[in-house]
Amino acid sequence: MSDSAGGEVFRRIARRYFRVALFYLALGLLLGAGMLWFGNDNFQFLHSHMLLVGTGIFAAYGAGLWWIAGRSDVSPPPGVTPALAGVQFWLANVGLPGMLAGSVLPVGLGLDRIGVLFGFVEAAAGVLFSLLLNRALKAEGTRRA
Repeated sequence: MSDSAGGEVFRRIARRYFRVALFYLALGLLLGAGMLWFGNDNFQFLHSHMLLVGTGIFAAYGAGLWWIAGRSDVSPPPGVTPALAGVQFWLANVGLPGMLAGSVLPVGLGLDRIGVLFGFVEAAAGVLFSLLLNRALKAEGTRRA
């Protein structure tokens, strides 16, 4: 793969994040409107996490990967690979739906604990993103005098 192709892979993942963020924005807003319409606020966790994590954090992931893509056009930052970015994308996109599903499962049966497991998957995605962005920031090509 050429150096310029590396940047395009990061941009493709960033675009996916932006699309997913827009999906969660629409879903979270519709859920919020539905809660208001029916006077039922039992889904506050679902609503807030769709908006905060699904929209806010996923858009931030997309912006960070777009920034990394610009640095990868010249030379990929050491330790920042499209494969790791892909793993991070899938961790985040498996973690959030699992966490949301776990939040509506019955508490009495202990099935809600599934949400905790997926919460840790989502946290792992955040830690991996922090690692990738930190490596990109430390790369020689991104330092300013």
